[in-house]
Amino acid sequence: MRLMARLIEWLSRLFAGAAFPAFAVTVLVCYEAALIALAFWPAADAGLGAFAAEFRVWCLGADPATGRPRWGYAIGMISPPLFVAAAVAWMWRAPLLALRSRPRAATTPLLAALAVVIFGASAFLLAGPRPAQGELPFPAEALRTQLPPPPIRLTDQTDATVDIADFRGKVVLLTGIYSSCSRTCPMIVAQAKRVVSGLTRDEQADLRILAVTLDPARDTPQVLAAAAAAQELEPPLWHLVTGDSSRVERVLDLMNVARSRDPKTGQIDHANLFLLVDRNGRLAYRFTLGERQERWLSTAIRLLLREPGRV
Repeated sequence: MRLMARLIEWLSRLFAGAAFPAFAVTVLVCYEAALIALAFWPAADAGLGAFAAEFRVWCLGADPATGRPRWGYAIGMISPPLFVAAAVAWMWRAPLLALRSRPRAATTPLLAALAVVIFGASAFLLAGPRPAQGELPFPAEALRTQLPPPPIRLTDQTDATVDIADFRGKVVLLTGIYSSCSRTCPMIVAQAKRVVSGLTRDEQADLRILAVTLDPARDTPQVLAAAAAAQELEPPLWHLVTGDSSRVERVLDLMNVARSRDPKTGQIDHANLFLLVDRNGRLAYRFTLGERQERWLSTAIRLLLREPGRV
């Protein structure tokens, strides 16, 4: 009982004085500084630079091709520690303001906070990002989904109607590009072509690629035919599809393709993605640009091609 009473008394003094808020605010500020550092740390193939690049993709919604964060994601990740620190400082403002008259009283909580930060940073450096010791295996089961794909019924570059339902029994790769894109769309096409080139002829025969235009007002079947010819994207493997703007925009929304047009240049800033639909017509995997993503995309396609479809 005495031990419990002493513990309660110690906790009461801790939370009533300036020790706790000084400790908490220092830790939160250091944590915030670490997040900001990772947001701007130069990318590299290994070590902290590799970790920072992955962090920006998965936590800040960055485009793997450019490394540019989506600031909505970034603000959502970075702002909570600031709000918590501000709330702690406001709730304990009287004890914290009192520290100005006796700064030595802040020494212990600040040193404790710095010790926690140093320990955390040391643990991260020792157990966290290291030079790659081999390829990270594709987590097929962890990433697998069983979602319905968007109902796509559009017109391809040959002016033929393409319905994704007609591809039941084959593996379908969905993506979004547009013909006048000069930034990441060529990278999307190049990544898909490299993946296809690694497949056998029999595997390619059981694969279909549907590239939905992001610019339906301009990308007519004739425009897409010219783009397909220039990049050697031939049917029946490749289908560059377009249609009525409202219908295409609806498909892109269902594919969760984030996009916005620059009113000055007309360029469309968009998410770079690949969606894989299995033989049974279920959305199985979602990937983006990048070397690891390309390897995983190739592995996932082969896994889905080996799966039997329902009769």
